[in-house]
Amino acid sequence: MNQYPKLLKGELRLWRAGFIFLACMASLLMLSGCSSGNSDGQNFNSLVQNWMKHLHGGHSVVTQARNLFATDNPDTQREAIAWMSKQKWGHEKPYMDAYRLAENSPSPLVRGQAMLALGTSGQPSVAPDLQRGLTDSSQFVRLCATMAATYVNNPILIPDLITRLQNDSQAQVRIYAAEALKPYKTRLVIETLINALDDRNVAIVQAAWNDLTIQTGQKFPQHSGPWQQWLQAHRKQFRATG
Repeated sequence: MNQYPKLLKGELRLWRAGFIFLACMASLLMLSGCSSGNSDGQNFNSLVQNWMKHLHGGHSVVTQARNLFATDNPDTQREAIAWMSKQKWGHEKPYMDAYRLAENSPSPLVRGQAMLALGTSGQPSVAPDLQRGLTDSSQFVRLCATMAATYVNNPILIPDLITRLQNDSQAQVRIYAAEALKPYKTRLVIETLINALDDRNVAIVQAAWNDLTIQTGQKFPQHSGPWQQWLQAHRKQFRATG
């Protein structure tokens, strides 16, 4: 994989402007319902090729921009998002905007990868995007959104994470939801995690117990009884909401 080259400031501005232009053109094509096989799609491919000829060191990112926007292959789009988000510049604004566009994909693969790309930025501002992922009809998207939420600290995520922990049909979603609740030291979160200690899934119990030991400094056994007794005596230590 090519490393992002050291560019002069002027070249860097041109490179980023090129990506934004590609994204805007792609958005227009997507909104008009164009596919990669029609004349508009062919024109877009030609545009990308022209950018590739003129941008120094931009081959990789422009190729991935084309893979994301100028194809209807979900796996190719997913790979493009994954590649971009792993670059050291992959969480700057133009790329975050691209991931947000991908949230609207009809493919769960693409929507899920977009959740991960947004979440791994660690930016609290992506919480509303993750909220949409946490309530997605696709288990895969919910899985990616709960995993992404483990990287983000924003209290608006608490209600949806609690819902996923308590009610989701997929165990791994519930595990990630428990892990994602770790930063939120509120009474409601503590009570939810204590109740999770009685879950039948050992991994969920372990995740909830790990959170509780970090949040409270206590190390009671992995069942709810002693934790509930302790909480009753120390409720005032925890704020009511995030």
